[in-house]
Amino acid sequence: MQKNQPMNLESLQNSYLPTFEIALKKAIEFNLSDERNILEKAINYSVTAPGKRIRPLICLATEKSLTGSISVGIPIGIAIELIHCYSLIHDDLPAMDNDDFRRGKPTCHKAFGEDIAILAGDVLNTYVFEYLASELPKYTSEKKTIDGIKTFSSNCGIHGMAGGQVLDLKSNHSTQASLNQLQQIHNLKTGALLKACFTLVSTIASEDKAIHSTMEKIGHHFGLLFQIIDDILDETSSLEALGKSPGKDAMQNKLTYVSLLGLDGAKKEALVHKNKGLELIQTLPYSASELSTIFNYIFDIGVPNVH
Repeated sequence: MQKNQPMNLESLQNSYLPTFEIALKKAIEFNLSDERNILEKAINYSVTAPGKRIRPLICLATEKSLTGSISVGIPIGIAIELIHCYSLIHDDLPAMDNDDFRRGKPTCHKAFGEDIAILAGDVLNTYVFEYLASELPKYTSEKKTIDGIKTFSSNCGIHGMAGGQVLDLKSNHSTQASLNQLQQIHNLKTGALLKACFTLVSTIASEDKAIHSTMEKIGHHFGLLFQIIDDILDETSSLEALGKSPGKDAMQNKLTYVSLLGLDGAKKEALVHKNKGLELIQTLPYSASELSTIFNYIFDIGVPNVH
């Protein structure tokens, strides 16, 4: 494949996801025969719900762009998808975003009850690190395994996703709100886990510190692009298209890119981060077309026909 040869997300999914889905389902086979199997059912219900698998695709495309092949991107992609799924289960709870639908299906707490949904999220949040501790040594050194798990933990906790969720819950649109404040929230809430797709793979797949730095910057721009588009879609899309309830940000007076910059301003900000990410992707050693495809896909679903 020539560098930056055009492709679409569907072809990328068809290339990677059949193998990934088999490995993902195997990773969450606990084979319980007592009453704990309700947790396994709830986990399977949420994890295997239809989704685009953007995070695993980033992991696989990142490794391909650095090495020309795929190996460690699969277990890292599984770990990130499981953490993402735990966060969705908990985000949807009445005490958080209080949503009834996720990926076009009733949310986990609607299907299994709040108690089981909370515990299903708890299991995923802890199991991920057991899984990584078991899988990463097959691909890298003990030191890189420990460092990778430590960094990933930070991406998920108070310095990352969970801390960002608190900032988001406490935010509201006001005349004092600033773009820097908004970016801080989403660099943590959404961006930290998305950035990990780029950085955790690159630190294991490559010894080049310049590459690590480039991937961190690409991940930063992708995280912001992703959140801006999410804000735009919450304003403009439908339940059928989103797979979750739209319009909740405005209803809750949330600080978003649309509430701060307006719809046109948010679209312009999205274009800035898309272009910056694509410029950095051009510097990678192998074919960058897959990462470019993911950037363009995310942008296009919120801002169609603008390049």
